[in-house]
Amino acid sequence: MTAFAAHRVQLSQSFPPPREQSSGDGRGQCPHTLYQTDMMGDALVWGSQQHVSSISECCAACAAYRPKNGTAGARCNAWVYCGNKSLCGTSYGECWLKYLPYVELFGLRRNQPRWTSGFMPMSEHEADGREEPDPSPDRSYHTMVTAQGTAVHWQSRIGYYWFLKVRKACREAGPCEMGGFTRVLHSGQADDLMDEIPTFVANPLPPEHPNHGYIVLNRPYAVMQWIRQVKIKEKYVLMSEPDHIWLKPMQNLMEARHPAAAPYFYIRTGHTKYLDLVRSFLTQDLTQEQAEHIAPIGNSPTLMHWDDLALVAPVWFNMSLAVHNNEVAVKEWNWVQEMYAFTMSLWKAGIRRVDLKPEMMGQPPWDADVTKYHILHYTYSQEFDADGRHTPGKDTAFFVFNKRRFWKLPIPRNMTNIPEASTNTMTRQLIDAFNEATSHIPDWDEYAKTGVAKKIWDGTFA
Repeated sequence: MTAFAAHRVQLSQSFPPPREQSSGDGRGQCPHTLYQTDMMGDALVWGSQQHVSSISECCAACAAYRPKNGTAGARCNAWVYCGNKSLCGTSYGECWLKYLPYVELFGLRRNQPRWTSGFMPMSEHEADGREEPDPSPDRSYHTMVTAQGTAVHWQSRIGYYWFLKVRKACREAGPCEMGGFTRVLHSGQADDLMDEIPTFVANPLPPEHPNHGYIVLNRPYAVMQWIRQVKIKEKYVLMSEPDHIWLKPMQNLMEARHPAAAPYFYIRTGHTKYLDLVRSFLTQDLTQEQAEHIAPIGNSPTLMHWDDLALVAPVWFNMSLAVHNNEVAVKEWNWVQEMYAFTMSLWKAGIRRVDLKPEMMGQPPWDADVTKYHILHYTYSQEFDADGRHTPGKDTAFFVFNKRRFWKLPIPRNMTNIPEASTNTMTRQLIDAFNEATSHIPDWDEYAKTGVAKKIWDGTFA
């Protein structure tokens, strides 16, 4: 499964112990113990090769494990033990030692009554000089999206509609930290939305830096131009994307001056598989432990102080070019190469702590509960059968929405929603959000036929 939600550990979730439990459960020595759970990960020591008599022994074996090849090898940060005789059968006493990047956040787990698992928490972040709280009471932030091309033209209009609506509700409710908004258009040319969405026009990459069809490579260069040429009244910036729909107001989630960002399970700078590759862009002295602290994020959604974004932008620009021109990196990281470039740039610029905020953004259909998130990101295809069950990979399902089907022309108005029986409130809200915005923005039917915005929305709500 490639689902974001399926990879996230909910540390507050409790697992009842199995009916039969081996003695010495190790709760004092192994506080992060998960009962009836088989934690996934790369096997360092197979359970068939190691048998112990208790949870505490298995946990201790993980703590004592040392990689055979020094810092290039994975440390043990997860263990799995089978201690229930009646359920384990021939697996009784097995103690698996495993490694999983960002284990506290992305602990891949499945409910299995016979297994007990646990994990070793990550070490503390390095101090980076951003620990002091902001003395100013004003922590408002400016939202910035980057855009180019027909595929995100209609997405930008819907995204801006929901930004304004949620910000309006935020301000009506009381003190609100949602500030201004800018679309950074990196096509080099003004378009027909200049009077609808506040826009800064940035130049695309110069000819000596071809993007080879990877348009996202223009983003770091565009952000660098924006920072150097404009002044905003807010001290903080939220980098967002056109395919983000605001669900509810969000205050500034940063602690002190540490960036705050939504995590992605597929950004794995801390995985041993990529350690040598990451070192080639940073330093050969980078340890496995340091690599694990490079945040599993992209540039969006990320909240940062303006000065830190100005510091990182040129590093990000150069890093993105270096990654794009590295055949191994392009092969391994493909369409998320620019995300790797961004998070490595933070580390290179000396920003060592990023606070991960899963509540910042959800991605349907894998994230299904709309109440948990501030922003909805519709990157995945939405596929459901007639009974409302999610049917991943079935592009001919009863209900299908895939934004990639609308890369030439906008979505239509009055789209049919998922079956009523479905409990996926995120996907339901997505379609509702589309229908509301396309009914409110003028002349959408004609716009859907041509892709040209002949009538501009004035940003007001009836």
